[in-house]
Amino acid sequence: MFVLAFVFIISANSLHVTYAAVTHPSQQARVVYPEPRVDNEVPERCKGLTYCTIKPKDYPEEKFKTMFKDYKRVPQPTMIVDLDNRQGSPDESDNCDSEVTYEPLYKVRENINAPWRTVVQVPEKDYIQRVRLERCTKIDAPCFNIFTPNDDFVTYCKQKTNVWEVLVAKGDNEIETIKAELPVCCSCHYKPKVDFMTRFGISKK
Repeated sequence: MFVLAFVFIISANSLHVTYAAVTHPSQQARVVYPEPRVDNEVPERCKGLTYCTIKPKDYPEEKFKTMFKDYKRVPQPTMIVDLDNRQGSPDESDNCDSEVTYEPLYKVRENINAPWRTVVQVPEKDYIQRVRLERCTKIDAPCFNIFTPNDDFVTYCKQKTNVWEVLVAKGDNEIETIKAELPVCCSCHYKPKVDFMTRFGISKK
């Protein structure tokens, strides 16, 4: 009987020690998983675009000044392919309203799904990267309205883009050139009316 009681006491003590060694869930170190990437790097006005001309509050101006202290001439942004984006004579008015800006770029990305990159701007060294940007005010609006309407074709305004080479920051102390797709003009296009109706889900009557 004495032996059984002794074994029971030892077992109870062992259980107590084992329980005390377990940390309460509220005190355990939590495993932190990375949050999904949120596109909050640019103002609301720039979201959905491939460029941003609004200077961020945390723009690394001083860092770029230091990097360019021994500045040697660096090429300005270059258009990769210069295309004639308008159909018809360039002297004709196509009625495609657009907004044209010519401001320094502060953020660009290679395409709409790519991450944002910080554009290098050093005005103190006379190095400012800016390009002429032209965006359609109203995509798919009818155009070439000076001509007699044709029942077989429909006209519409379309945003045209081109690829530019832009110098951007890479890591903490490096720079590199990337290709960014930027809007260059709003042009008038035409296509058979049947195809147009199918494209925009317009029912035939």
